[in-house]
Amino acid sequence: MNQIGFQIEHCRSNCSKSACEWNGLLEALRSKLVDLKINETLEQKFHPILHHHLPKIGLAGCPNGCSQPDIKDFSISGYVNPLITDAPCLQCEVCVRSCLEGAISLQPKGISIDKDRCLSCGNCQRVCPSGTLTRGESGWILRLGGRVGRHPRFATFIGKVSTIDEVVQWVYKTILDYMENSEAQERLTHFLERKTISV
Repeated sequence: MNQIGFQIEHCRSNCSKSACEWNGLLEALRSKLVDLKINETLEQKFHPILHHHLPKIGLAGCPNGCSQPDIKDFSISGYVNPLITDAPCLQCEVCVRSCLEGAISLQPKGISIDKDRCLSCGNCQRVCPSGTLTRGESGWILRLGGRVGRHPRFATFIGKVSTIDEVVQWVYKTILDYMENSEAQERLTHFLERKTISV
Protein backbone atom coordinates (compact mmCIF):
# COMPACT_ATOMS: atom_id res chain seq x y z
CA MET A 1 0.00 0.00 0.00
CA ASN A 2 1.03 3.61 -0.52
CA GLN A 3 3.80 4.32 2.00
CA ILE A 4 3.28 8.10 2.08
CA GLY A 5 -0.33 7.74 3.17
CA PHE A 6 -2.11 9.73 0.45
CA GLN A 7 -2.71 9.82 -3.29
CA ILE A 8 -2.74 12.76 -5.69
CA GLU A 9 -4.19 12.33 -9.17
CA HIS A 10 -3.56 15.12 -11.65
CA CYS A 11 -4.23 15.98 -15.27
CA ARG A 12 -1.65 15.59 -18.01
CA SER A 13 1.24 17.99 -18.29
CA ASN A 14 1.33 20.71 -20.96
CA CYS A 15 -2.40 20.53 -21.66
CA SER A 16 -3.50 23.40 -23.89
CA LYS A 17 -6.79 23.63 -21.98
CA SER A 18 -5.22 24.30 -18.59
CA ALA A 19 -6.53 27.48 -16.97
CA CYS A 20 -3.91 27.42 -14.21
CA GLU A 21 -0.41 25.96 -14.02
CA TRP A 22 -0.64 23.18 -11.44
CA ASN A 23 2.85 21.63 -11.28
CA GLY A 24 3.98 23.98 -8.53
CA LEU A 25 0.87 23.19 -6.51
CA LEU A 26 1.47 19.46 -6.94
CA GLU A 27 5.00 19.70 -5.57
CA ALA A 28 3.93 21.97 -2.70
CA LEU A 29 1.17 19.54 -1.70
CA ARG A 30 3.44 16.51 -1.80
CA SER A 31 6.12 18.24 0.26
CA LYS A 32 3.71 19.50 2.93
CA LEU A 33 1.72 16.28 3.27
CA VAL A 34 4.77 14.03 3.56
CA ASP A 35 5.61 15.94 6.75
CA LEU A 36 2.30 14.85 8.30
CA LYS A 37 3.31 11.15 8.27
CA ILE A 38 -0.29 10.23 7.49
CA ASN A 39 0.59 6.57 7.05
CA GLU A 40 1.47 6.25 10.74
CA THR A 41 -2.01 7.42 11.73
CA LEU A 42 -3.66 5.11 9.21
CA GLU A 43 -1.67 2.14 10.53
CA GLN A 44 -3.12 2.76 13.99
CA LYS A 45 -6.66 2.86 12.60
CA PHE A 46 -6.76 0.12 9.99
CA HIS A 47 -5.28 -3.37 9.71
CA PRO A 48 -4.43 -3.65 6.92
CA ILE A 49 -4.50 -0.23 5.22
CA LEU A 50 -6.61 -0.55 2.07
CA HIS A 51 -6.93 1.70 -0.96
CA HIS A 52 -10.11 3.38 0.28
CA HIS A 53 -8.43 4.38 3.55
CA LEU A 54 -5.99 6.73 1.81
CA PRO A 55 -6.86 10.43 1.50
CA LYS A 56 -7.31 11.17 -2.20
CA ILE A 57 -6.69 14.48 -3.89
CA GLY A 58 -7.81 15.33 -7.42
CA LEU A 59 -5.89 18.19 -9.00
CA ALA A 60 -7.10 19.66 -12.30
CA GLY A 61 -5.83 22.65 -14.24
CA CYS A 62 -9.30 23.57 -15.54
CA PRO A 63 -13.02 22.79 -15.10
CA ASN A 64 -12.79 19.88 -17.58
CA GLY A 65 -11.53 17.84 -14.62
CA CYS A 66 -9.81 15.02 -16.51
CA SER A 67 -8.33 13.85 -13.19
CA GLN A 68 -11.89 13.35 -11.86
CA PRO A 69 -11.47 15.69 -8.89
CA ASP A 70 -15.17 15.73 -7.97
CA ILE A 71 -15.06 12.11 -6.77
CA LYS A 72 -12.02 12.61 -4.53
CA ASP A 73 -11.81 13.61 -0.87
CA PHE A 74 -10.21 16.87 -1.99
CA SER A 75 -11.17 18.43 -5.31
CA ILE A 76 -8.94 21.23 -6.64
CA SER A 77 -9.66 22.79 -10.04
CA GLY A 78 -8.04 25.78 -11.69
CA TYR A 79 -10.17 28.62 -13.02
CA VAL A 80 -9.61 31.90 -14.86
CA ASN A 81 -12.36 34.47 -15.31
CA PRO A 82 -12.64 36.30 -18.64
CA LEU A 83 -11.95 40.03 -18.50
CA ILE A 84 -13.43 42.36 -21.12
CA THR A 85 -10.89 45.06 -22.04
CA ASP A 86 -11.20 48.34 -23.92
CA ALA A 87 -9.65 46.80 -27.05
CA PRO A 88 -12.16 47.09 -29.92
CA CYS A 89 -14.04 43.86 -30.64
CA LEU A 90 -13.71 42.59 -34.23
CA GLN A 91 -17.18 40.97 -34.10
CA CYS A 92 -15.58 37.78 -35.40
CA GLU A 93 -17.61 35.56 -33.03
CA VAL A 94 -14.63 33.27 -32.42
CA CYS A 95 -15.20 33.60 -28.67
CA VAL A 96 -18.90 32.80 -29.08
CA ARG A 97 -18.11 29.59 -30.96
CA SER A 98 -15.40 28.62 -28.45
CA CYS A 99 -17.74 28.74 -25.44
CA LEU A 100 -19.17 25.28 -24.81
CA GLU A 101 -21.54 26.71 -22.20
CA GLY A 102 -23.15 29.29 -24.51
CA ALA A 103 -22.22 32.01 -22.02
CA ILE A 104 -20.97 34.56 -24.59
CA SER A 105 -23.02 36.67 -26.94
CA LEU A 106 -22.36 39.72 -29.10
CA GLN A 107 -24.49 42.76 -28.31
CA PRO A 108 -24.65 46.13 -30.07
CA LYS A 109 -22.34 47.53 -27.38
CA GLY A 110 -19.91 44.60 -27.53
CA ILE A 111 -19.34 41.27 -25.80
CA SER A 112 -21.72 40.06 -23.10
CA ILE A 113 -20.85 37.21 -20.72
CA ASP A 114 -23.47 35.36 -18.70
CA LYS A 115 -21.65 34.83 -15.40
CA ASP A 116 -24.12 32.16 -14.29
CA ARG A 117 -23.22 29.99 -17.28
CA CYS A 118 -19.50 30.74 -17.52
CA LEU A 119 -17.27 28.02 -16.06
CA SER A 120 -14.12 30.19 -16.15
CA CYS A 121 -12.30 27.67 -18.33
CA GLY A 122 -10.24 30.18 -20.34
CA ASN A 123 -11.28 29.02 -23.82
CA CYS A 124 -12.56 32.41 -24.97
CA GLN A 125 -9.45 34.24 -23.80
CA ARG A 126 -7.15 31.91 -25.69
CA VAL A 127 -8.91 32.40 -29.03
CA CYS A 128 -9.71 36.14 -28.95
CA PRO A 129 -7.62 37.73 -31.76
CA SER A 130 -8.18 41.34 -30.71
CA GLY A 131 -7.36 41.19 -27.00
CA THR A 132 -10.91 42.25 -26.16
CA LEU A 133 -11.07 39.20 -23.91
CA THR A 134 -8.10 38.46 -21.67
CA ARG A 135 -7.25 36.74 -18.39
CA GLY A 136 -8.99 38.15 -15.35
CA GLU A 137 -9.09 36.79 -11.81
CA SER A 138 -7.71 33.27 -11.51
CA GLY A 139 -7.15 30.69 -8.82
CA TRP A 140 -8.47 27.42 -7.49
CA ILE A 141 -11.96 26.05 -6.86
CA LEU A 142 -12.07 23.86 -3.74
CA ARG A 143 -14.53 21.03 -3.16
CA LEU A 144 -14.59 18.44 -0.40
CA GLY A 145 -15.92 14.97 0.30
CA GLY A 146 -16.31 13.27 -3.08
CA ARG A 147 -16.14 9.48 -3.43
CA VAL A 148 -17.20 6.45 -5.43
CA GLY A 149 -18.07 3.02 -4.06
CA ARG A 150 -21.29 1.78 -2.49
CA HIS A 151 -22.53 5.24 -1.57
CA PRO A 152 -21.05 7.63 -4.17
CA ARG A 153 -21.28 11.39 -3.90
CA PHE A 154 -19.86 14.43 -5.62
CA ALA A 155 -17.59 16.72 -3.66
CA THR A 156 -19.24 19.76 -2.06
CA PHE A 157 -18.20 23.27 -3.08
CA ILE A 158 -16.17 24.97 -0.33
CA GLY A 159 -14.97 28.15 -1.98
CA LYS A 160 -12.35 29.77 -4.19
CA VAL A 161 -8.80 30.82 -3.34
CA SER A 162 -6.19 32.65 -5.36
CA THR A 163 -2.88 31.21 -4.17
CA ILE A 164 -1.14 27.86 -3.99
CA ASP A 165 -0.36 28.43 -0.32
CA GLU A 166 -4.07 28.76 0.50
CA VAL A 167 -4.81 25.45 -1.23
CA VAL A 168 -1.98 23.66 0.56
CA GLN A 169 -3.00 25.02 3.96
CA TRP A 170 -6.63 23.97 3.40
CA VAL A 171 -5.69 20.38 2.56
CA TYR A 172 -3.07 20.23 5.33
CA LYS A 173 -5.37 21.56 8.07
CA THR A 174 -8.24 19.31 7.02
CA ILE A 175 -6.12 16.16 7.09
CA LEU A 176 -4.51 17.23 10.37
CA ASP A 177 -8.00 17.69 11.85
CA TYR A 178 -8.85 14.17 10.71
CA MET A 179 -5.69 12.74 12.22
CA GLU A 180 -6.26 14.44 15.57
CA ASN A 181 -10.05 14.28 15.94
CA SER A 182 -11.43 11.30 14.02
CA GLU A 183 -12.90 8.29 15.75
CA ALA A 184 -11.35 4.83 15.87
CA GLN A 185 -11.43 3.16 12.45
CA GLU A 186 -13.21 6.18 10.96
CA ARG A 187 -12.42 6.75 7.30
CA LEU A 188 -11.67 10.25 6.08
CA THR A 189 -14.79 10.31 3.88
CA HIS A 190 -17.03 9.62 6.90
CA PHE A 191 -15.17 12.14 9.02
CA LEU A 192 -15.77 14.80 6.36
CA GLU A 193 -19.47 13.99 6.30
CA ARG A 194 -19.91 14.83 9.96
CA LYS A 195 -17.59 17.81 10.11
CA THR A 196 -17.91 21.26 8.62
CA ILE A 197 -14.51 22.24 7.23
CA SER A 198 -14.07 25.84 6.12
CA VAL A 199 -11.36 27.34 3.94
